[in-house]
Amino acid sequence: MQVIISARHIDLPEDVRDHIESQFQRLTRFEPRVSRSEVTLREEGAACVVEAVLSIDGGAPVHGAAEAEVFRSAIDRLTDKLTKQLKRIRSRRTDHRGPIPEIRPMPGEEDA
Repeated sequence: MQVIISARHIDLPEDVRDHIESQFQRLTRFEPRVSRSEVTLREEGAACVVEAVLSIDGGAPVHGAAEAEVFRSAIDRLTDKLTKQLKRIRSRRTDHRGPIPEIRPMPGEEDA
């Protein structure tokens, strides 16, 4: 998965960038069709805001946002929210039909 990180009006430390990449690579466990994620970080007053858009092949994009006092906790909150959304999307795609019944011969029709 391709992870695109943009920081608005801040200098992003390399360890935070690595934390973002590792957390977002883990999201492919829940939905393997995720091909790209765009992460935007910015500060609003004392709060650190992290927003993300996940592009899913053959599906609608998934949006999420979280804020906290530090970027690491905001990233963790965001990945928790995105995990819940991806699990919900994945469970809706599963096949909920029952098993195919066994075909039995009609009485009097026996294989010779």
